Order: sequence, then structure tokens, then C-alpha cells
Amino acid sequence: MWNKLLNLLLLAVTIIIVGITPVASDEDLEQFAVYSKAVSDIKFVVVTDFTQPEIEERVWHMEESDAEVDIYYIADGSRLIKYEDSSGDQITLTAPGEFTQITGFSQVNDTTILLVDSLNHCLKWFDVPSSSTSLAAGSCNSSGHVDGELLTTRFSTPRQVTRNNQDGSLYLSDSGNNAIRLLAGELASTMITLDDSPHGIYYDNRHKQLYVTTTSRFIRINPATNIVTPLIESTTVGFKDGGLNWAQMNSPFEIKKIARYVILVADTLNNRLRVVNTRADTVSSICSSDDEDLTSIDKCNLYQPLSLMRYKSGAVLIGGNSSEMKLLNYVLDRPTPVPFPKPPMKPMKPPTTTSKLLHVIICSQRVTWSV
Repeated sequence: MWNKLLNLLLLAVTIIIVGITPVASDEDLEQFAVYSKAVSDIKFVVVTDFTQPEIEERVWHMEESDAEVDIYYIADGSRLIKYEDSSGDQITLTAPGEFTQITGFSQVNDTTILLVDSLNHCLKWFDVPSSSTSLAAGSCNSSGHVDGELLTTRFSTPRQVTRNNQDGSLYLSDSGNNAIRLLAGELASTMITLDDSPHGIYYDNRHKQLYVTTTSRFIRINPATNIVTPLIESTTVGFKDGGLNWAQMNSPFEIKKIARYVILVADTLNNRLRVVNTRADTVSSICSSDDEDLTSIDKCNLYQPLSLMRYKSGAVLIGGNSSEMKLLNYVLDRPTPVPFPKPPMKPMKPPTTTSKLLHVIICSQRVTWSV
């Protein structure tokens, strides 16, 4: 008898809990899904009337100056250019023959830039006020894979470098060695070895994640654990839009994160700018070279894009294997607020008609127990 009474009490408590738990309707869930997707969408507009630098070779990398307003630096083949945006004035900082191919650089302080001289297999310091250079790491004209002190270490066709602003360490894509190298203090070490040649590299200082492009892949690395997460899972070179497990790229190079869930990738040999949405797990394309209609964002005629720069607020500048650069304005596509501004509670199975009826009976009736 006691067992029956206990079971009945447990059943009543369970039914009461189910009866009072809020359950999100299908309409609420659908509206929230639309809201979640829309707040991370980006709208792009091609800007056709902007003054650009005079490019001689190809634009491998660009950065806004950390020290001067309205100034940005450009790696144009063997040259490092200082460009003043408002006036259109440009100065070639490096001397002829000083570098073979500058594919990346990083401003380490207000006066010093670390340059990657890729085909010479070394890194060099460049002092902006004096326009002087000095060896920073590796041995120019000598390739290899050696860790240790910066001046005795060896690289093989290094591509790009990115900086951890918190501790000042640098991450280098050592393409010829299929490795990501860490430069910290006076030492260079191999952080991780990949199955493919790394090209572009970008450190997200806010979320402490490293993003890397290889010949066919786009990956994320957690520097604290060296865990590699493929964002583009296909190892086959090609072109496909769609889910991250389906999409393909062809020799992507530079990476630029422009929103928490939105990353731009210069997909060089596909002649496209790819938009990776890590919340929706999708890849889409804009600025293809399939058409001469420059007014269309889908076909703004890119030719082998290599470099991406956040240009002032709400714009991205694209450079590549062409003398013509592209400027895109972008804005977050925030929709009109929907009537469901907060995430719904976890959906639960709605109570059946029988459960609701039993709940009403148990809650409305006064039960007298006799022992």
C-alpha cells in the first residue's frame, strides 16, 4: 500500500512539473532561427570611385599603420610602400634589390616592421625612420628546417607572419616545411607540422585562435593545445560553395575576420572572395571573375586575390595578382527586431491531453489519505 501511495505522489509531482514548464512554440523557434542567422549576415557594396596606390607587381599583404593615421603599408612584390590615403602620396621605403619577394609583414612597434622575404627564406627587421634593414631570423639564401636561436634557425619559403598582441610572440607560416613556426623571445620553434603547405595565417587576438590557409584547406588552431579544427574539410582542390563539409577552395591565401562569426578568405586561384560563416557552417562566394559586370557584388571581377585589409571602418581592401585593387564596403545586415528577442528555452515534448487532464484533476481535487 505504501508503495502505491509513493508511486502516485511521484506521478503527481512529475505531471505538475511538466504542466508548468514553458515550451517554445514552433513559430517562436522559427523566428529565432531567422533572427540568429540575420544578425551575422554581411552586406557588401563595391566602391568604384576610390584612389588606389600604383602597383607594379602583386599585392601580397597590406596593413594600416599602428602609429600614423591615414597611412597604410603595402607589400608589392619586392617593395614595401608607405601610402597616404587622403593625398594619394606613396613612398617606396625599401631599396631596389634589397628584397626578392615580400609576402608578409607585421608591425611590432611604432617604428619597426618585421618583413618576410619569402624567396630568400629569411625574416628582416625594417626600421621606418631610418629605412634601414637588419636580419631578424633565418639565413638569407639558405633554406632548411632548424629550430633554435633566431639567427641560426632555418626556414623554407616562409609566407606570412601574425602577432599575438598579448605577449608579443609571432606565428609564421613556413610553407616549404609544411609547418607553423612560433617566434618567441630569442627562439624559433616548430609549433605544429601540417599535411599541406600553409600560406595565409591570422591570429584572432580577441578569441585567441589561429587561422591558417593551405593549398586546399582552411583550418583553425588552438595555440594553447595545438588542436587543429578543419573549417574547410575537403582536402581536394576545387570550387564549391555550401556547407563546411562540402565546400572547396583552390590555393586560398590571406584571411581577415570582420565579425565574430564571419571570416573572409582570398581564394586566389578560384578568383573569388569567400565568406566563411562559422555559426551557420557555410561558405559562400562574392566577387568572382566570371563576368565583367562590376556593379554586381557577386561578379566584381577579381583576378587572383591575395591580400585583404580592413580599410577604415566598415570596408575591406582587396589586392592580388593585378594592378587593380578592389574596395568593398560592408555592413552587418541587422533585420527589423523580431518579436522573439531572446533565445527560447530548450524545447520539451508538450504534455499530452491525458496528462493535462490528470494534472487538473490532481491539482483541483482535495485528496484525503487514510492509513
